[in-house]
Amino acid sequence: MKRFFVAVAALGAALAAADASLAQGWVQLTAPSSDIGPIACSADGSKLLLAGGGYSPVGGDVLYVSHDSGATWTAASVPTGGWYAVASSAEGTVLMATERWSGTVYVSTDSGATWSRATLPVTWWQGVACSANGAVLYATASRTTSGSPEGIYASADGGATWSQAAAPPATTNGDWGPVACSADGMRVMVGEGANVWISTNSGVNLRLAFTLDPPYLAPGDQFVCASLACSADGRKVAVGGESLGNYYNQVAVATSADSGATWAWTSDTIPITPFGMTWCGFWQPVCVSAGGGRLAAAGGGCPCPVGALPLGPVLVSEDCGASWVMPPGEADPAWGDPGTTNSVAPWTGLAMTADGARLTGVFLDVYPGVVAQQAVLAPVIDIGVSAGHLVLSWVVPSAPFVLQQSTDIGAVNWTNTPGAPVLNYSTLCEEVTVPPSGRQMFYRLVSRP
Repeated sequence: MKRFFVAVAALGAALAAADASLAQGWVQLTAPSSDIGPIACSADGSKLLLAGGGYSPVGGDVLYVSHDSGATWTAASVPTGGWYAVASSAEGTVLMATERWSGTVYVSTDSGATWSRATLPVTWWQGVACSANGAVLYATASRTTSGSPEGIYASADGGATWSQAAAPPATTNGDWGPVACSADGMRVMVGEGANVWISTNSGVNLRLAFTLDPPYLAPGDQFVCASLACSADGRKVAVGGESLGNYYNQVAVATSADSGATWAWTSDTIPITPFGMTWCGFWQPVCVSAGGGRLAAAGGGCPCPVGALPLGPVLVSEDCGASWVMPPGEADPAWGDPGTTNSVAPWTGLAMTADGARLTGVFLDVYPGVVAQQAVLAPVIDIGVSAGHLVLSWVVPSAPFVLQQSTDIGAVNWTNTPGAPVLNYSTLCEEVTVPPSGRQMFYRLVSRP
C-alpha cells in the first residue's frame, strides 16, 4: 500500500501532515575495493563518490563512482594513490577529491566521467566541500613545513580558477582539516586542530567559534576536529572529535543550532553491543540533514593501518544531537563474516541524503564493505506564496515521490500536478509553482514504485 502525505491549501491558508516508518537494517552493497574510505553522495543518494587507497600507508587505488545508489561502481580515470577526502554537489554533477601523496585536488564536472587536476599548489590537502549547485568549491591545506601553502582555498567558478580565501589568522597552528559549507556556499566552517572556525562570507573573514574541550576530557588528553557537517542554511553545525590519547564511551560530537554562537556536547554514552566493544575516541565522519534535525555519526575512522583502527558504532540523532540511538539492525553478531553487518566496526565513511532518510556507510575489516539503510521519512510539504502564485516545496527525497492534486480530498483518482519540480539550491528543496485557480485545491506526495 502506498503511503501519502497531504498538504491542504485553501484561500491562502496551508496545513501539512506527514507519516514516517522506521528504517530497515543495514543492507550489504558491493565493495569495489578492499581499501576504501570516505564517501559522498548527491542530495537524493543516487550518486556516490567513494575514495580508495586513503588508508594504505603508500596509497594505490582510485576513486569509484556509482549512479545507482551503490549497486554498481565504476573506477574513475584518475591516478592511483591515496584518496583522502571527497565531496559532491546536490545533483552529483560536480565531484571533488584530494590525493594525499601527490598533494593534489581533482574535480569532475560531469558526474565522474572525466576528471581534471585543480590549479592548486602541491601541498597537504585535507578537506573539500562543495555548494549545492557545484559553483563554489573549497579545499583546506594543512601546513607541512614553514612557508608551505595552508588555510582555505576557494573557487567561485566550479573549479576553473582558485585563490586563497583569506590569510590564516596568526593564532592558528596550521593544522587545517575538515571543511563544510552551506548549500549556497556562503557559510563555511573549518576545523583547525581543536578549533572550529566559521565564516559567513565565503571564507574571507573567519571567527573562532569553538574549541573542542569535552567535559569528560582526560588529564593530558587532546581532542581535534575529525569531521564537520552542517544543514543547508549553515546554521546547524556538528563537529566530530578525535581523541589523540584515550578512548571513550561518550559520543564525541558537539553541535550548534545558531551558526556556532553556542555549542553543546552530547551527553549520551555509546550503547553496549553484544561484544561489549564500545570504547571509541574517533568520530569521523558526522552527517547533518538539510533541515538540521537528523544527524548521524560513525565511530572508528582514522587514517592509520587497518589493524590499529578503533572500533565504534554508527549512531543517529533525531533531535539535533541531544540524544543518540543505534538505527535498526545495528547489533547483528558475527561482524567480519561475508554478508553480515554490525555496528561495531572501523567505519571509514558515512554519507547522508538531504532528507536524512538514507545512510551509506563504509567500513574496513577482514571483509571491507559498503552498506546502506533506508528509512521512509515523509517529505513534508511547505507552502508559500510568491508573486501571487502558490509555491509548494519539500526537501529533496531519497525515495521517488510525485506531487498530485484534487479538488476533493476524498477523491479516489488524483491527477499529477502540472510542471516538474525545480531544485532550489539554497534550501535543497524541490519546488513547484502553481498559478492561482480561484478554487480550493488539495495536494499530496505519493510514493512511486
